[in-house]
Amino acid sequence: MSINYNYLRNKSILITTGETSSLTTTDLSVISPDSSDSKILLYNDDKLIVVSADSGNAYPITLASDFRNNDTRITFDSYTFPEIIPNGSLVILEQTYFNNSLFRKNSLQHLHLYQQGNTHGNDLLMAFTQFNFNVNAGSILATGNSKGNNWGARYGFFNAPHNGCQVERINYKFTTNAGAGETFVFSLWKKPVTENGTAATQLTLIDSFTISSQNNAAYVFSGSVIPSASLGALNSNDVIIPSIKKEDTKVSSTKLYGDIELLVSFDPRTSVI
Repeated sequence: MSINYNYLRNKSILITTGETSSLTTTDLSVISPDSSDSKILLYNDDKLIVVSADSGNAYPITLASDFRNNDTRITFDSYTFPEIIPNGSLVILEQTYFNNSLFRKNSLQHLHLYQQGNTHGNDLLMAFTQFNFNVNAGSILATGNSKGNNWGARYGFFNAPHNGCQVERINYKFTTNAGAGETFVFSLWKKPVTENGTAATQLTLIDSFTISSQNNAAYVFSGSVIPSASLGALNSNDVIIPSIKKEDTKVSSTKLYGDIELLVSFDPRTSVI
């Protein structure tokens, strides 16, 4: 048994049982890591490598469903192997994916929102020390708008760590007592701060979520978004600034409530949040 095989075996997370019956397949039988544990070990879309026990060749696959510790089969996007995959082949995490998993930690950032009043349609910013959105931004905000340097300190709710971070996912929950024809747009902006200075900087939209009233106060609007790598990337001096605006029919007495959760990843070797 080669040193290379032993090295890969130590890195493997699964070992196949039996052999594939055809070159093109969507699943492999594997040894269950723990038949008494139903926790999820691998998630849909995880990137894996299958290493043939015969040839030592490596083949990339992408999981098509979650894999639990007590499962005995992995399912993945259809893949045509150049060879029959034999019993005892190894399944390991793709190297870049493995490194990102090893050297990234996650943090949840929570924002609560309440908004009532106004018919002007401008974006509203949150009042300092609370999550009541009642500060008129003076306009409808857009990417590229240059705003005062103190916006980060006055209206931001999350400061990036000193070596930056990545917004991996945004989860939205909203409810409103608005009537038919009323629409709200919630936005998350990133904005660099000129540290120990005064220079204004520009806004960049990370993501926005539109709430079109269902004329039902019990209705909950829900969404989950993965920002692009570039929009979700925060530099060391960036802050996230939330805003909310009204579109279409605007009624001053209407109330909007929201909970927004951000999943943020960072490098734990050097980051401090």
